[in-house]
Amino acid sequence: MATYVWDPREMGSVLALPAGVADRLLAAGPEQLRVLLWFSRHGQCWDGAACAADLHMEPAECEGCLRFWMEQGLLMDADALAAPVDTPATKAPAPRAAAVKPVWQEVLAYQQEHREFNDFLEAVSARMGRSLNHGDNATLLYLITTAGLSQASVMMMVGYAVSVGKPTIRYVENLALSWVDQDIVTPEQVDHKIRQLQQAAESAAKVEKLLLLSRPLTTAQAIVADTWLHSWGFSDEMLARAHAITMENCDKFSAAYMNRILERWHAEGIDRPDRIPAPISKKKGPAATNPAESSLDAQEFEEQLLKYRPKFNKDKG
Repeated sequence: MATYVWDPREMGSVLALPAGVADRLLAAGPEQLRVLLWFSRHGQCWDGAACAADLHMEPAECEGCLRFWMEQGLLMDADALAAPVDTPATKAPAPRAAAVKPVWQEVLAYQQEHREFNDFLEAVSARMGRSLNHGDNATLLYLITTAGLSQASVMMMVGYAVSVGKPTIRYVENLALSWVDQDIVTPEQVDHKIRQLQQAAESAAKVEKLLLLSRPLTTAQAIVADTWLHSWGFSDEMLARAHAITMENCDKFSAAYMNRILERWHAEGIDRPDRIPAPISKKKGPAATNPAESSLDAQEFEEQLLKYRPKFNKDKG
């Protein structure tokens, strides 16, 4: 039997994972394992948007994958660990009751008592183009009876999942729970959110084509791109100028860096190319060392970017 050892050159920095992770490998999917490794690699500090950008997943998927490990009993809120156990006021919130899904006997009993649920399952199956298994049925029942969503809301989420090429119940579940956490539950709220995401996808496609990006924007980046086009109203030429400055200073595309440029231009009313200040340059010389020659200080910019996280208006979506 062949044996192997870790390359000593890679042992300067290692990840520590609970042994329980190995015990749950059969229950975990590839996305959940990828998110767990990302989470561990980043010092167990969670940033859903950054995780989604790095793994090319959607934030709702990443949040759902992290929730899986919490439901498996391997993760807990750090505040809950530090809180005194004998002080009720400081106890961590109880975990979502929906974590325990109904067993197949309970699903069958519900189907017998609620015939409309059978019609709902058939509609979901037809929309996804495949038969549903017992696990799928249990998840859909859990979303309706425990998460508090209506059949109409879940059906709209199923339609959205199919439209983005992810026709799986797992994706619908992650999406649904993420939206429930944002109080997006009624059919009207779900419809508004879907329209917002669809418009963001169209904006992302336009930006990707305009800037000749080598990879698609993530969902979070698409929403930012939609802000550039519709909320701030920047023209193609302004976006191209911001992209050029980004590439000059980052050597690769950074949506966060470009957003900071456009955010500042928007705040300063810079809406035409002839109003753009001298771009930041990495080359040596007075322009690189004298911030007075540019309204954008490179060092300040980079420090801000390290702390920057996109903020979206929750009331609008």
